Amino acid sequence: MAYMSNAVNRLGVIVVAAGRSSRMGGVDKQLLRLGGIPVILHSLRAFESFSSTSSIVLVMSEDNFAAGINVVEESGLSKIVDVVVGGERRQDSVKIGLDVLASNVNEIPEFVAVHDGARPFVDHELIERGMSTARAIGAGIAAVPVKDTIKVAPHKIITDTLDRSELWAIQTPQIFRYDVLNTAHDVVRDDVTDDASMVESSGGIVATFSGSDENIKITTPEDLHLASLILEQRLGQSSLSGSGPSGSIFGIGFDGHRLVVGGPLRLGGVDIDFGYHLDGHSDGDVLLHSIASAILGAANLGDLGGQFPSSDERYINFDSTKFIAESARKALLDGWLVEHVDATIIAQRPKLAAEALSMAAKIGEIDGLDNSTINIKITSTDSVGSIGAGEGIAAQAIATLIPIKE
Repeated sequence: MAYMSNAVNRLGVIVVAAGRSSRMGGVDKQLLRLGGIPVILHSLRAFESFSSTSSIVLVMSEDNFAAGINVVEESGLSKIVDVVVGGERRQDSVKIGLDVLASNVNEIPEFVAVHDGARPFVDHELIERGMSTARAIGAGIAAVPVKDTIKVAPHKIITDTLDRSELWAIQTPQIFRYDVLNTAHDVVRDDVTDDASMVESSGGIVATFSGSDENIKITTPEDLHLASLILEQRLGQSSLSGSGPSGSIFGIGFDGHRLVVGGPLRLGGVDIDFGYHLDGHSDGDVLLHSIASAILGAANLGDLGGQFPSSDERYINFDSTKFIAESARKALLDGWLVEHVDATIIAQRPKLAAEALSMAAKIGEIDGLDNSTINIKITSTDSVGSIGAGEGIAAQAIATLIPIKE
């Protein structure tokens, strides 16, 4: 392709937000609200207000394309020239953005910045450092020194310890001369993890510039909470929610089922060697049901039966870990992060104390709870009532949720 002269010192921007957000339980992290606005709007505003920015392309997933359009239309930003659907791979999404920037050959920018939509704390200083590096070298990427000791451990056996003085954790923005990045995309077909790797593979030189420890990428619910704290500090506020630690909310859940012949017994997502199991429409896991119910209650989302009715055949023999993941996802959409779960299993038989830690670990792996504190306790009724007679098992839980948005 033949190009006309680039617009000198002008910056085109590609904000990539086409990922699947698997670590957020399927919730699009860029569309969650941080400080009262979508995460992605923070970076769009930063690039919009940077004086050298001439055009911005927002690349969304197909599922969230319409939502991306809405964000742009409501933002009042003037430099966003298009919102497009991304490709299968990240590099495909960036190439689509490059082609949009080149669609008006009279105004191809001299530089192009590629930025993750899930990094809300890009600022003018970062962008200017990237522009200066790209101006001198052709390609510059934000990076911070690695602080932890890094070991090579195939199959969990340590074989080498790397010299961390030469290691850098890479961030975005990554800023390039337009022709450098576009050429790399034309010649490199292998899968790469970032655009700098593509330029390296095409024979180009890439230099780092100083990133920022605050320039985090939001990939988990805990990251979103950390981002809210960073924003609070930047704005000099005690709490974006206006309530500080007292902004926490709480929910209580309870469930019980009778024991029927045939093992194993499933509790807390763990299969226990026992000659009975809990009778239920799903897998009968009363511990997970009580936790899911507590999360829903805290977030004012009704109860387990309302969200996952037993009349729905989809939930026959259903894995109850998915009830928790979906409940946490729904709470997250409303701006609440599960911080702590305290649950008690009430059972006369079998003896379960030895299984409590395994259950807590299993629950802690569930999407939406992977950064929460999980505490599991075991008690009995001292042979009182039907549970004391060994006819069933019950569980109760308290969930603590903390705010992540206004």
